[in-house]
Amino acid sequence: MSLLYRAVPGSGLDRWLINARRELPGQLQSDLDLLHGFSGRLLYYMEEPIMAFRPLDDANLDASVEDLVTFLEELPAEAFREMVVKSQDRVHRDLGTGLVAPVGDPPSENEWRRYIEPGLTTAGSDEVINLITYPEELKKRTIRLISGIWEQVYKDEYLRSKDDLEASERVARGAASRGFGMAFAELTGNRLPATLAAGLNNVARVVFCPSAHLGAFVSYISYPPDLIVFYAIQNTQGMTHEASVYEAPGMTVNQTEDVLFETRETEPLTGEDLLESIRALGDGNRLRILELLRGGELYAQEIVGRLGIAQSAVSRHLSQLERAGLVRVEPRRGMKYYAIDRDRLESLADSIRGRAR
Repeated sequence: MSLLYRAVPGSGLDRWLINARRELPGQLQSDLDLLHGFSGRLLYYMEEPIMAFRPLDDANLDASVEDLVTFLEELPAEAFREMVVKSQDRVHRDLGTGLVAPVGDPPSENEWRRYIEPGLTTAGSDEVINLITYPEELKKRTIRLISGIWEQVYKDEYLRSKDDLEASERVARGAASRGFGMAFAELTGNRLPATLAAGLNNVARVVFCPSAHLGAFVSYISYPPDLIVFYAIQNTQGMTHEASVYEAPGMTVNQTEDVLFETRETEPLTGEDLLESIRALGDGNRLRILELLRGGELYAQEIVGRLGIAQSAVSRHLSQLERAGLVRVEPRRGMKYYAIDRDRLESLADSIRGRAR
């Protein structure tokens, strides 16, 4: 739905999307523009009914669009008004306005107008206030849009593309097993947006979802603790399907970790090399960086997002770890990827163990 909303001539989006939007029935076109047109450039409102369904829960992973619609039909109309408020609160947090939803019984129209206007794009304030005042109409139009886009626009195209989507998803599992930062770059072909990186500390569950018509567009739903990243299936063409090493048949997790982190014979550090490495470990944030890198390589912006400190400070910490030889850096696709130098860390450990003996 969000892609269709943005798919106007000159947008650079997939031609199928542009044609599909052009051929929308008038009522669906109106619902699409209104319901995506009042919650800022990130289109927060239409995320609310979808995420209220909790699509990533185990019980809903195989759910259909019909299951989603049934769930929404059973919600009271006031729940949809609360979704509007929640989406607007997210807009105001992004903008830093400090505004909160009006209170009172009922709040005045001017209060609502002041609250919703910062998020308006293609919707008018009078239209939105009418939906807030009559939540039954809001509920009807929200469900009608979801059902209509599925039945009249996307269902046949989804069935046509299903085999390609599933094949791409299998490839994506292998990419995801190597860590979020690498998977994001490989699957989307883009750097991690700063706004997304800044919120990674609040994310507990990430899903990569294939799309047949996304192209180079970056699209995601950041809805803590969940993050859904969409990627174009064309980006996985030519990539090999590599199952996660933790799923290797006949191996336990511990056995697999032994293969992953097998160490080689190393020489203990001495002199200035030893002192430089010990100094590098003498800071809490640098220890946190090493802890993050235990799971695999990350690129700089992702480390910034997870640590939650200034990018300049992270750069200084990474430089000191690199000077000490504890991390390796590899430039790829215009980004710097960092990984632990396990041999160097083993050498440092040997030096300390030697003194303990």
